[in-house]
Amino acid sequence: MHCAFCAQGRDSQADDRALSRVIWPSFALTRVCDRLALAEKQGVLRRCCIQVTAGVEAYRDTLQAIGAIRRATTLPLDVAILPADLAQVGELIATGVDHIGFGLDAACARVFAQVKGGHWTHLVQMIEETARRFPGRGALHLIVGLGETEQELIERVWWAHQLGLAVGLFAFTPVRGTPMANHLPPPLGQYRRMQAARQLIVRYGVQMNDFEFDAHGVLTRIGRSDWRILLADGEAFRTSGCPDCNRPFYNERPGGTMYNYARPLTAVEAARALDEMELPQ
Repeated sequence: MHCAFCAQGRDSQADDRALSRVIWPSFALTRVCDRLALAEKQGVLRRCCIQVTAGVEAYRDTLQAIGAIRRATTLPLDVAILPADLAQVGELIATGVDHIGFGLDAACARVFAQVKGGHWTHLVQMIEETARRFPGRGALHLIVGLGETEQELIERVWWAHQLGLAVGLFAFTPVRGTPMANHLPPPLGQYRRMQAARQLIVRYGVQMNDFEFDAHGVLTRIGRSDWRILLADGEAFRTSGCPDCNRPFYNERPGGTMYNYARPLTAVEAARALDEMELPQ
């Protein structure tokens, strides 16, 4: 996959230490494991996550990292990876992985072909089969603002939830040196609507037919009179995905607009986020 939005993409000229807009320094695996063990002992870490970029030795290196981390800590461990097949999914889970995070990213086949260029049908089928064979162990990552309609995004969230997958949302963030460097992030109102829809589906069981769209696939109305009450705690607008994920500043710069809050929102922030949805009450 060429992943036109990714710093690690095949056609990217971005800093090769970057993932999204975050620079990740290199450390020896033994040092990382020592610090994870210390963090667990101090009670300051709830979950580990390995994010894997594609490469010839990626899967082998991932298994090595999982083994080292598992020997160092009992913390829940997630892996964001695109396995080659179900055999790899099963092997990862057998080694002690809590969730397999699938970076589908695009909400529909049309956008997937434009920005990733891989095999949509194969990946979707593997995600569906993972959900059936390993209930509760799959997670799906979706990026808002790649060119999908709001209806397509919400339908993909609904699909994932029906399969029992955890769903993580991210806002497209342009990264210098990538083919999509000049592509704009989604408007904040659009992203807030998608966050709200995800929360209403995942936490409150709101049905797909409760969402109304215009001719362009833009969400125009939520057919539940209590939707603002359900979202008033602000949880919808935090980083979403596997339990305890906070992954800060993938979508924003410190001091800038917060697409995903990495902490609980204040009452003022939660009320403002509801207003930013730009939907009639």
